[in-house]
Amino acid sequence: MKSFLRRATAGCLALLGTLAVGAHTAAGHTAPELLWADCGDGFQCADARVPLDYDDPRGPTITIALIRKPAADAAHRIGSLFQLPGGPAQSGVRVLRDSPPQLLALLARFDVIGFDQRGTGASRPAVDCHATPPSFFARPDAVEPHAYAAAARAYGLSCLRHNRTILPHMSTANVARDVDLLRRAVGDERLTAIGISYGTDIGATYASMFPGRVRAMVLGSADDVRTGRDHPVDAGEEQSAAFEGELDRFFARCAAAGPRCGFGGTDPEDAFDTLLARLDGQPLPTGDPAHRRLSGDDVREAALAAMYTPRRWRDFATALTAATDGRPSAMLDFLAEQNDFGSYDQRFAVLAVDQRFPRGPVAGYVRDSVHAYRMFPHFWWVNGLVNLNLAQWPVEDADAFRGRIHHPGQAAPILVISNTHDPATPYAGARQLVTDLGNARLLTHQADGHASLTSGNPCLVGPALAYLTDGATLPPAGTTCRDDTDPFAS
Repeated sequence: MKSFLRRATAGCLALLGTLAVGAHTAAGHTAPELLWADCGDGFQCADARVPLDYDDPRGPTITIALIRKPAADAAHRIGSLFQLPGGPAQSGVRVLRDSPPQLLALLARFDVIGFDQRGTGASRPAVDCHATPPSFFARPDAVEPHAYAAAARAYGLSCLRHNRTILPHMSTANVARDVDLLRRAVGDERLTAIGISYGTDIGATYASMFPGRVRAMVLGSADDVRTGRDHPVDAGEEQSAAFEGELDRFFARCAAAGPRCGFGGTDPEDAFDTLLARLDGQPLPTGDPAHRRLSGDDVREAALAAMYTPRRWRDFATALTAATDGRPSAMLDFLAEQNDFGSYDQRFAVLAVDQRFPRGPVAGYVRDSVHAYRMFPHFWWVNGLVNLNLAQWPVEDADAFRGRIHHPGQAAPILVISNTHDPATPYAGARQLVTDLGNARLLTHQADGHASLTSGNPCLVGPALAYLTDGATLPPAGTTCRDDTDPFAS
């Protein structure tokens, strides 16, 4: 499931009604005092105290962990640039600390700020369910659905028992409210931000809740925020289809590369399915006490992780070849390297209160999972019985944002960037987000994989940097960039 729920982005008298919503959510709250301290390698860290419940300004507070890289070009400093974390639950602190120096050099006129969203990472309290959800890979023809549902309910109740205070306040809307206080805390009149993947959900939600408070915002690998929120089963089906499509592209590129890929000869797809069937029937002993056997589901999980970027395809093909030859260690190593998406518990805690999964009978979810199993032979589990964990979550967040995803025309426009073959946040969803926001411009990247901006393509980075710098210059409508890199090149 490591990535199945990965997702991306959300003046004047005519806006008074909407402005009242934003004003209500921010009223009565004092910006936190940030005491920045050196935390090594040129970074500074701080903790921010923000309200647990924005309806109770004088009530309990929680801690948000922050990190910043002060502007290297202090003489021409523009302000702060917030990196909105992915996941949900990916550590924004760690992502910024691990950012390539050449990327930070491009942003030298900004104090670049990362943070761990509420309830995750180094922020406190951090959600920990002290339990394990039922298997994400459950096949609808091989499990008793009511037993699965009971296990999902037990998991949710354990989450509530151990996180009773914060669990009802984990929505993306509350993250957006936190961001608005952090913006004020660093002294910026308006927000400058980059959101990638789930970070686009934070960004689009912020822009919709706080119209007029965006200076410049780039949303890369953009999510269809509205569909993911209001019709999550449909969004999950679109994502399953996108992962299947990307896996087909992997097979085609691998076959074309021949020995440079090295897996499956002229028919990598047949070799892949043969390996899965073999490991489903008899998992491969590994000699590792922590992971006794390599299963078909391990390979499915690795396949999903590999589809996030073609830069992983060659290593994935090598691991597949080794597993086919009875050597599991390369696949285990590949899996271990992909574990960078944050805690499952914390991801569920956000998505369960954001997404409107029907609270209907178990039978509806069984039908959905049977449909997914028939339609998506490798990635049915992205949208299968696992949804029962979210549909039966024991709490709701009364302050979750249910309003229109919209960015007013009088505000600074939002730049949205998407790959045409993004499996995690499909391209059609980015187009829908641009339509919903209204005041937004789409920059298309004809490429495989997720997280387009991390490709370093100058055709993407140049326009994004120009826009962040002046808050006005956008690429012409219809601009398309290409990436013709061979993922199996030597």
